[in-house]
Amino acid sequence: MSALGGLGSAFKDINRLREILTVLARHGFGFLIDRLQLDDYISARIRLPKKRKFRASPAERVRMMLEELGPTFVKLGQALSMRPDIVPEDYIIELSKLQDRVPSFSEANVERVIREELGEAGAKLFKRFDKKPMAAASIAQVHRAVTKEGGQVVLKLQRPGLKKIVIADLEILRLLAKAWEKFGGEELPRRPIEFVDEFENIIREELDFLVEARHLERFQANFKSRPDYGFPKVYWKHSTSRCLCLEYVAGRKFFVPDKPLSRPKREQLAQRLFNAYILMTLEDRFFHADPHTGNFILDSEGKIIIIDAGQVGRLDTETEAAFTDMLLALNNQDIDTLVEAYLRLGTADDSVDRRLLKKDISIFLEQYYDLPIEKISFGKALQNLIMLSIRHHIKLPPDFVILAKTFLGVEGICRRLNPNLNLIQAARPTAEAILRQRYNPRRLAREFVRKSRELQRFLLDLPGQTQDLLNKIIHGRLKIVFEHKGLEDLQHNLDRAGNRLSFAMVVAALIIGSALILTSQIGPQWGGFSLLGLIGFLLAGFFGIVLIIAILRSGRM
Repeated sequence: MSALGGLGSAFKDINRLREILTVLARHGFGFLIDRLQLDDYISARIRLPKKRKFRASPAERVRMMLEELGPTFVKLGQALSMRPDIVPEDYIIELSKLQDRVPSFSEANVERVIREELGEAGAKLFKRFDKKPMAAASIAQVHRAVTKEGGQVVLKLQRPGLKKIVIADLEILRLLAKAWEKFGGEELPRRPIEFVDEFENIIREELDFLVEARHLERFQANFKSRPDYGFPKVYWKHSTSRCLCLEYVAGRKFFVPDKPLSRPKREQLAQRLFNAYILMTLEDRFFHADPHTGNFILDSEGKIIIIDAGQVGRLDTETEAAFTDMLLALNNQDIDTLVEAYLRLGTADDSVDRRLLKKDISIFLEQYYDLPIEKISFGKALQNLIMLSIRHHIKLPPDFVILAKTFLGVEGICRRLNPNLNLIQAARPTAEAILRQRYNPRRLAREFVRKSRELQRFLLDLPGQTQDLLNKIIHGRLKIVFEHKGLEDLQHNLDRAGNRLSFAMVVAALIIGSALILTSQIGPQWGGFSLLGLIGFLLAGFFGIVLIIAILRSGRM
């Protein structure tokens, strides 16, 4: 039985799986095919490149492999580049270089998508529609247009057939994650199924353009009283899940080589951009998670316009509170508060050594003692704290990890605009305001009432739950489930050994039976020998060679 056959899931696109495994082997990762016991799906000849020496590093080969596998895997790499808790730093650097620039799709397909989504051709729906795209990426491409009312808009059109490809690839990724979880071993990154679940939610949101439209409207509502920022208006009349119509915002990019901004404007712009992310994080708990220069425009009024809201992050109340405390503790270099906030933020098992954690955080803070505060990298500090979580087996919320990567990206842009920007000091006023609000008497009273209600519900439910538990014990219906870990390889190897042993016994029986037939001279004769006995020996020889080849292919004599 194959590895995938034992993972409890029907599998449809076997050819796509073979294609993925072939690309994996071609880039030098054939050992994973053996480790995950997927060798039945690819020939030994294709797996040979795993023994070659490659000029490119493993991280570079992973990036090239994902680019070759198409849009789903490019997005997978980009998602992994946001997760330093899963992927080592050298891989993070390479995956951050992933490009999803691809050739634009044909004008005929452009018209087909518009007709399917909006019911009519672009020329009839708009006063003017540019068939030539402004930009093209793996998921969509963007076209300029003018509405009947004269509004300048852009249309974001999804690539034809993309959703079907992504769903098929997600099915394969889920099965590969199950194989990784079952056969991967402790030295490989863990929790692959959990990450695939998160990735599926991300990419399904990106495939539904109405989700992005709702994100933009939420940002507009959150920034209503913040006049320095803006987001493009959504034209709902011309928007569907595969076609997003947005206001065209004229303006300039932050970095234009031949027309650079003056130093005072750059410094002001850096402060405002960083403030926007502090407000999104600490006040709104809903933040833009794709900070690169292509997503920001400075309009004619000097507003910062964020033009893409496909990727966002959300913080719950507990994560936001812990993050605020960590921010202030970093600013004050307060180790005890930082440790407490850190443990509150993540999920730690009972074996966590608080003394060792405190020592590691002290060492972590020592590197900042002699530095001017404007030289401290806020994003890098957050990433270093994530690295500590891996060492101490503390599981951090995925959105916090994405937040750390987001701030690293924002910080990179702000440092280019103003190398001397004091990032932690810039965040301090908002963080302190949030802290004062947290201890506001009215808020504390509301929190006390809410917790009292929770306690009341718990006390009311406790007698009934206790009685149910006792009844199960008395009537012998209490079930305790034990989960065996680390026995999957043993089970698979025993299954394989049993199959080979059975096969060898069949071959041995054929040899013995054929020898008896030959000596008994049973059946038709050929050259003085029983024809049935000769056929039996030939079959036994053939099956014996097949068995030897199978053993040699596995590499285990």
